Amino acid sequence: MRLSLYLAASATALILLFFYSLTIGIAHMSPLDALTAASSQGPEGLIARLRLARAVTAVAVGAALAAAGAALQSALRNPLASPFTLGIPQAAAVGVALALFLGGAGAIYRSFVTVSNPYFVISMAFTAAFSNALLVLLLASMGGFSLSAIILAMIAVSSIYQAVLALLQYLFLNDIQTAAVVFWTFGDVGRPNLAESYLLLAVSAATLAYFWIRSVDFNLMAAGDEIAKASGVSPRRLRLETLLASSASVAVLVSFTGVIGFVGLAAPNMARLAVGGDHKALFPASALTGSWLLLAADVVGRLAKPPVIIPVGITMSFIGSLWIIALLLQARRRGETW
Repeated sequence: MRLSLYLAASATALILLFFYSLTIGIAHMSPLDALTAASSQGPEGLIARLRLARAVTAVAVGAALAAAGAALQSALRNPLASPFTLGIPQAAAVGVALALFLGGAGAIYRSFVTVSNPYFVISMAFTAAFSNALLVLLLASMGGFSLSAIILAMIAVSSIYQAVLALLQYLFLNDIQTAAVVFWTFGDVGRPNLAESYLLLAVSAATLAYFWIRSVDFNLMAAGDEIAKASGVSPRRLRLETLLASSASVAVLVSFTGVIGFVGLAAPNMARLAVGGDHKALFPASALTGSWLLLAADVVGRLAKPPVIIPVGITMSFIGSLWIIALLLQARRRGETW
């Protein structure tokens, strides 16, 4: 009953936010007008496609980051695990910096950095982000793929990529290229076009489907490695597959949108408080939560100071930080310690 209520409430919030996001902007347009005009030519069609792409991207990225976060938290037995703590966004930023250094960054026009060869930037971001996972696995293998080895490897690799990014900015990138990297790290769901947003939606659906299919395995591993082994599930293999699947999915997402933190951390914990730890329910609940949470953050960023649009990575960081502080205060009132 509680699961059904939460899923219904989350789905309702998502639908309302999705349609409302289509109306935000200087040009007045109802949700029906936006959906109708998306296939037409001319200024109205362009505006409608931009708004629709933004909304679809927010839904797709929020769902995939939340599902990946739920899987990582379960696999690593750490409620603070997320794609961000895995170091994927930091690695992708290094790829962007390398792409701009090798391919140029265009110029600054009306306070915006125009980047030449955007798909080269995207491919480099994906390559660097996915190489992050391979490096984590390589280092973790030296410690026998234990939980502590994986976590230490994540911290070490994340620090390495942050140092490389700082070194590139300090020694090799000019002011325009550095500005482009900084702007990319803000995270923005308005960057992909409509076709690219549908690609991200397909990646998100595949990510959620994969983890949901493995729900029973995650439940067994949550009961303990020995119980999982006795039931025919290899915890070590499941952790490896979780790291690879999460990294591949999130690498695709961040290469298009930039760094978006806290969704993969906050959404699974919110869903877990509402529906419990059964992964059969947790994964879809996390995905729905991540979708409406990121969409709400984007709406806030578009309404806060019009016509300026605050990147969703910034607003999501504020929302995620406030949520964590609220959890700490709630735990203090209950006399709990973390």
